[in-house]
Amino acid sequence: MQRFLKLLTLFLVLLMLVQSTVVSVFAIPFIDVDTGIYQAAGQPSKYSSQYNSGQRDVVATTLNGTSASSYYTGSNVYDVLSEKSSTEIKNALASLMKSTHSYQSSYNDCHYKADRTDCENEDKKVSLIYTGYSATMSQWNGWNREHVWPQSLGGGNTSGGGADLHHIRPSDAVVNSTRGNKKYGEVTNGTAKYGSNPATGYLGGYYNSTYFEPLDNVKGDVARIVLYVWVRWGSAWGADSVTEVFQSVDVLLEWMIIDPVDTWELGRNEVVQDIQGNRNVFIDYPEYAWLIFGKEIPEELVSPSGEAQANAHHWDNGSITTQPTCTTTGVRTYTCTDAGCHETKTEVIVALGHSYNTGVITTNPSCTTTGIKTYTCTRCNATKTESVKANGHSYGDWIIDKEATETETGEKHRVCSACSYIEIVVIPLVGHEHVYDSVITDPTCSEKGYTTHTCNCGESYIDSYTNTTPHNFSNNFCLDCGAANPELSAEDFSNIVSKLLVGSYIGEYKFTKICEAISIYNALSDEEKATVKGKYNALKDIVAQYNEEANSVNVSVKVFNIVYVDVADMALLYAAYTLLNKKYY
Repeated sequence: MQRFLKLLTLFLVLLMLVQSTVVSVFAIPFIDVDTGIYQAAGQPSKYSSQYNSGQRDVVATTLNGTSASSYYTGSNVYDVLSEKSSTEIKNALASLMKSTHSYQSSYNDCHYKADRTDCENEDKKVSLIYTGYSATMSQWNGWNREHVWPQSLGGGNTSGGGADLHHIRPSDAVVNSTRGNKKYGEVTNGTAKYGSNPATGYLGGYYNSTYFEPLDNVKGDVARIVLYVWVRWGSAWGADSVTEVFQSVDVLLEWMIIDPVDTWELGRNEVVQDIQGNRNVFIDYPEYAWLIFGKEIPEELVSPSGEAQANAHHWDNGSITTQPTCTTTGVRTYTCTDAGCHETKTEVIVALGHSYNTGVITTNPSCTTTGIKTYTCTRCNATKTESVKANGHSYGDWIIDKEATETETGEKHRVCSACSYIEIVVIPLVGHEHVYDSVITDPTCSEKGYTTHTCNCGESYIDSYTNTTPHNFSNNFCLDCGAANPELSAEDFSNIVSKLLVGSYIGEYKFTKICEAISIYNALSDEEKATVKGKYNALKDIVAQYNEEANSVNVSVKVFNIVYVDVADMALLYAAYTLLNKKYY
């Protein structure tokens, strides 16, 4: 009996010792056959004694106080690695993160350890990625585990890279579901996505059918996680290229600048290292992202290491090395002022654009023909022209050439004082009482108005002339005659076509802008037309597409051709557009 009691006592002591260690008695450890890394099943077998003490949105500007100095040693220090080729740097970082990855968490661990890795200010709550909401562990039904690199685009499983604490982040369940396996990218006019209970009302980002765009203060986080998965796991977890999950490398790098590492992200790096042994090098040294893609590290990059700022050039105020002209860009060159450094960089100076004088009439208008007004650039002597409206006839009084009798008609005439044009009218038989029908022709911006009186005997005359009306400019072109606003330039034409190409205008406004572009182009000088030849060809393609749409709704005539649009064409164009608008818009 005494021997039994001693054995029982020894067993209980051993049991208490085992329970007090970091390994749970309910966990069955095993070796992952793919990675060779110790792994636990069920409840977590290893906890960190640390809690994340960092704060969101407080930029990290130093690695002091972290374990980074003891992690990056020997050939892995920045000064040594940064001198190597892109491929050598990527391979060295991969080797470092693999060799120090001593413990592989299970997918369950990514849940149970979140109150340590993803808390803020050691509050033991869980900061959800995308929404930033701080949940409790007991609110598990409202949040879950987000694979920043979607499983379906990677290894397709929840082991290895699919259970790496550097990779898995707690997320609002509904935002996570909406993101799905969409790539990260820039979203224009997307749909806003808000969190669900408990993060109700918290904005998580924007999405369309192709991309998901998180809020600005999360963009850097996801970029650095994607880089980690790509370099640490690579093809071992199906992560072969960052563009599998990102719109482009340029967008990924831009997001890292927009959202620099904060003390929370750096604190998370510390806690995860305490659990699984390795660090996300792109949090400590974001500079490596540019180096492994063979790109120059931007001077504006803020990082915990401070390497970007330490190695940044200090530029002088620059000098103009190529003067811009009205139509060509110039160049400003900057030189680094650091001792021994003679690096230069350049920036483009935008073209000056023409500066036209008030113009002179080079061809006078007549009664029936338009004139020409010519404007000259005060900088380069380039010219442009615009039409001057015809004057219209200025008649004197009627002169009787032959009196009418009861059997013979008479004749009268009047003479234009400006061009000597003679208008001859027949005087009806004497005794005939004229009964006139009067038709009023309204003035336009190109022709005077007048009233035509016609008798049933054929005699007619015109009077009641009214002056021409001002141009009816709408969206910078005349709706009556199609003339462009003379203040518009080739640059205005290019801007409108560029916006048409990217779909900035829709419906009736798109139609109006096409008309405006045509009118501006027709008013340009030959020299200006040559500078926008590419945009003009693009406009022809836009017009062709519009014509196809018109044909598809049985409009019997094409909407318009790429020619000057006169008043009659405008009326036809509006009629065709009305039919098209009912069908498509």
